[in-house]
Formats: sequence, C-alpha cells, structure tokens
Amino acid sequence: MGDNTKTRKFLIATHGTFAQGLRSSLDVIAGAQENVYFIQAYLDNMDSIQDELETLLKNKGPQEEWVIFTDLLGGSITNQVVRYASGEHVHIIAGVNLPLLLELVLTDPSIPVEAVIEDILIKAREQMVYVNKLLQSNNDPDNG
Repeated sequence: MGDNTKTRKFLIATHGTFAQGLRSSLDVIAGAQENVYFIQAYLDNMDSIQDELETLLKNKGPQEEWVIFTDLLGGSITNQVVRYASGEHVHIIAGVNLPLLLELVLTDPSIPVEAVIEDILIKAREQMVYVNKLLQSNNDPDNG
C-alpha cells in the first residue's frame, strides 16, 4: 500500500428510520460492513444532524474518503450534509436506493470512487422498474 491509499467510509443520512433500514438490508445481503454508518434525523425531537455529522467527520484523516448517501435532493438532510461535509474526499449522493448502496459499498476500494459513481448511478436507476408493465410486455404475444 502506498501513500495514496484511501480508507473509504460510507454514511447513510435520512429522514426517520430509512437509513437504519438500508443498513439492515445491506447487512443481510452483503454481510456486516464496518465502514458503513447511518444517521436518522427527526427522531426523538432531533431537528439537526449537525452533532452527529461533526462526530463522524470532524477528525476525518487525510487518507479517509467519505461517500455520503441522503434520501432527498434539496431536503433538509442533504442541505445539512452539504454545508458540513462538502470538501476534499467527500462525495454526496442524494436519492439513495439499495442497489446504489450495494454497488458502491461492494466496489473495490482501490478503484477511484469518482470513476465509478456515474456508472453506478445509471445501474441504480435501471433497478427502478414498473414490474406490472414489464410483465405485460413479457406476456404480450406480439412481443416475441
């Protein structure tokens, strides 16, 4: 390992218990991941995730790279994350879903994250399918 080796960490920050649910699903499918953290906002009268963000990110080392997933672009969680976490070696992705999370967490950490994010976003979008329509087209006799 050379000087340029980064430790990749992941943070899932969402409204309510969505982050915990994503983390739970990730653990079931891929096994427990030590480098994945989550923050749940607006529970127990908590209006801000600032303290939790600070705890996780204030002592970020120069070799740490963070990928932060949020639920809604333009939402309060994303806005707080952007204010606090924008900077070198921090990548923020809004609109998290499980396929996106799985792909990124399981990507080889030696591959620069910038090189894979756009490709993985395309793959994650392809996972959103109206299954009824898909079934109709598969059962359509004119469709082969």
